[in-house]
Amino acid sequence: MKRVILLLAVASLCIFNADAQKKIPHSARLSNEVSARRTEIILPQVKGYNVYKGDFHIHTTYSDGRVNPAGRVSEAWMDGLDVISITDHYEGQRGIQNFLKVTAPYNEDGKPTPYLKASAKNGHRVDFNAIHEEAAKQLRSSGYPMLLIKGCEMARNAQTHGHFNALFVDDLNTLYDPDMAKAFEKVKKQGGIIIHNHPAWRRKTSDKTEFHEKVYSAGLIDGVEVVNGGTFYPHIVRRCTDEKLTMFANTDEHGLTSHRFAASGYHRTMTLIFAKDLTEKAIKDAILKRRTLAYAKGTLIGEEMWLKEFLNAAVNCQMVKEDVKKGNRTFQLTNMSSITYLLRRGKSVYKLEPFKSILVSFGKNKKTGAYNAPIFRVDNMWHVDYKHPNIEITIDK
Repeated sequence: MKRVILLLAVASLCIFNADAQKKIPHSARLSNEVSARRTEIILPQVKGYNVYKGDFHIHTTYSDGRVNPAGRVSEAWMDGLDVISITDHYEGQRGIQNFLKVTAPYNEDGKPTPYLKASAKNGHRVDFNAIHEEAAKQLRSSGYPMLLIKGCEMARNAQTHGHFNALFVDDLNTLYDPDMAKAFEKVKKQGGIIIHNHPAWRRKTSDKTEFHEKVYSAGLIDGVEVVNGGTFYPHIVRRCTDEKLTMFANTDEHGLTSHRFAASGYHRTMTLIFAKDLTEKAIKDAILKRRTLAYAKGTLIGEEMWLKEFLNAAVNCQMVKEDVKKGNRTFQLTNMSSITYLLRRGKSVYKLEPFKSILVSFGKNKKTGAYNAPIFRVDNMWHVDYKHPNIEITIDK
């Protein structure tokens, strides 16, 4: 009997082991989640326009960036953007030069392939249209509802000329000219626009040089970066306002945006564009008509009118209590956007966070006896002359 029981136990153990081996897969998904999540940045409609998030200054491995064009498209989508332009350096492509060094052992002579920089004689040896198409292919295959603008960055000596982005062009490969002003004229003939990048980079001033005076006065410059990455150029706000130039905020990204922005708790630097729809025509029209705000590190920069319109579109204000005896009214301010606003009233600063409400009371004017309107100085907004705007919040009826 004991022998029978022992045989049954051994048989059961063998069956258990066989079943266990059958149940252990050679590979298994740890999660059914296969799609990455986009950071949605909710912004209001402003004066009938949608507000689109754009970055018009980005580099890839084809110049001196560390992410390829397809990666830039996916990165921008995950960061919550709606429109981007890849603007690799037109006159020098360090990434390609490094690639040629790496592949040199496979050349017959074991030496790096000769590489010619852009020049009047040789032009360039990089197909910039192909760089754009590589990004466009990723956009089509991914299905991201995002807009890609064709562009490049033209660069000369930072002290005398500086760097400029050409956008909305048809053929990037035909733009080069040793005379930078003539290159700008080629951009204009293609219907493109030109942005002056980081105007005080490697310079102690943002004042114009002789070359700048020439191209600005000729009407060749359409806009200027008031913010590049995390650097703000306050004097440029006055220049853009006085000379009717469009304000931009771009990342000028070379590395990973997640390392610079998300890790520090901020959305990436971006230009907010007020446009009817997400088409190249509508975005270009908005830019040429200066319907933009610059956004960087939780700060909004632009013309005072658009700052006021944006804040009033983003914040609902309702009177929730009126104390006739004390002569004050209490308002509920509700933030319906993804941006925090720092509302100052005297020495008090109210932090109105995304999708939250605060209560603020206002009394009467001692001279007139009329109720004071809900007016705040917005400490994370800047307009001309390095000043914060004072904005009256419209009371919703």
